[in-house]
Amino acid sequence: MKPIEFMNPTHFFAEISQDRLKADNGTAGLELPLDRMPDGRLTDACRNNLTLQLQRFIDRKSWKPRPRIFCAIGARGVSLRRLSLPMASSEELARLLPLQIEREFPLHPDQLAWGWQALSDGKATSGASNGKQELLVAAVKKDSLEEYASIFSKCGATPVFTLAALARSYVCPQPPGSYAVLAIERNYSELITIESGAPVAVRVLSWGLENLSNAQQAGSRDILGQPAVLPGQSTGEASFGGVGGASRSGASAVEPLAALINGQAVGRRIYLVGAAHLPEDFDFANQLTGRLGNGAVCQTVEIALGQSGSAAILGLQRIVERENGWPSLVLQAKQTNGKAARLAHEAPLKWAALALGLLLLALALPYAEALLLKTHLAHKLAAIKTDQSRLATMDRELDFLEYLQQNEPPYLDALLVLAKAAPPGTRFDSVTMSRRGEIALRGSLHDGQQVADLRSKLIDSGFFESVGIEEQTPTPDRQKVNVRMNAQWKPLDKRKAPSLESNRKPAETGRGPNPPPSAAAPNNAVPTPPARPPAPKSGKE
Repeated sequence: MKPIEFMNPTHFFAEISQDRLKADNGTAGLELPLDRMPDGRLTDACRNNLTLQLQRFIDRKSWKPRPRIFCAIGARGVSLRRLSLPMASSEELARLLPLQIEREFPLHPDQLAWGWQALSDGKATSGASNGKQELLVAAVKKDSLEEYASIFSKCGATPVFTLAALARSYVCPQPPGSYAVLAIERNYSELITIESGAPVAVRVLSWGLENLSNAQQAGSRDILGQPAVLPGQSTGEASFGGVGGASRSGASAVEPLAALINGQAVGRRIYLVGAAHLPEDFDFANQLTGRLGNGAVCQTVEIALGQSGSAAILGLQRIVERENGWPSLVLQAKQTNGKAARLAHEAPLKWAALALGLLLLALALPYAEALLLKTHLAHKLAAIKTDQSRLATMDRELDFLEYLQQNEPPYLDALLVLAKAAPPGTRFDSVTMSRRGEIALRGSLHDGQQVADLRSKLIDSGFFESVGIEEQTPTPDRQKVNVRMNAQWKPLDKRKAPSLESNRKPAETGRGPNPPPSAAAPNNAVPTPPARPPAPKSGKE
């Protein structure tokens, strides 16, 4: 059985062209031909076949919400307009837009399926007058979309229409500024120009892969994979893209396409979608770039197509992922038939039935929970009683660990306070600590001022009760001062816990003016002999 019959996804994707409808649900794809009457509408047999096949593909369950199907339609018959309107709220804008569309388009807004997109994010632009905002409006005849909307509604899905050309731009790089995306189909091409992330023009060009195939010489390989041999010529001549006339003919077939593009504003780069169907020995991008007179550079976009094999569907999937689940430009057609009214009338009944079902479920849930969880709760109670016998042992072990924590000597804390208080360049030859809190250390510092600073910092730390300097003598070279100090840390309830953050200032150098003798050392310390003036350094004071 197909995975879709189990998953029943809430999002589907489709592309509708002139002769094909492609659909994708993320795990499976569907492709159906479209048969049209002379006026462009679908034949009755085609419409019935589409409804039957899509119903099987969507497979909507009555107890699940209606899924959305994001549809990318072709650019044929689509018009884009940039409108400048006064700054207004959403309600006022909904009233102003139909009036402005009636002025810009030849048809009444009720006869159009249209959508709009803000180009200035609700802010006044420099190009507009004071209090103006720029909007992009896309419109197409409503008849062309109502037919597809009716088919999708019968299949139990809610359609959301957008432009296939805009969806393809999401599978291409999106550089800043202006660029274009050219999608090459079998007998036509679609060109869309993007500026600052928004479409400004979309056109259908009467050139496709068949034009390139028809221009090949005898013996060349057909662009669509079929051999093409002209009368009187053999198949042993050079293939398409090799030496001979085939390559020159294929290159000349690009000239009509270049002539159609040269009259358009496409920016500095054109991304080609659908050129992967071309032979590898024919560099279509370079051929087209060489024949464009507007300086644009063509680049083929290599993409891994999904189950449906459609770049537009792949772009729709990326739009839903990036744009919070909704395209930025949606073509909407107002529903005026009786089916929409009937569906709107049935919706409250479905919600009422759902609310009643939830109420009954809420009333029955406590009784069902008691029956289902009775065995589980019995096992839980037995486990709790078993654990209660272990609580006494755990309490004794916890008391012992807390006693160890409170009575263990704070050796590491004392070393941390000493390390934070020591100035740069300090050297400790020995540090002795006892369980009674007595500390004796011996080392060397730069001068007597650093010795006094070290003692002051140790006292100010709040960790030591007393700090004394037993001996302070200069080294024979008069470069450092040897010192012996002792200290006594405070009891646990009086001493301050040290912090790991450094309290040393970035600009502190460890040097400073010599303090008066009374502040440099305590009464029982040896006075510091006068320091020898330092030797002059070259280039520095």
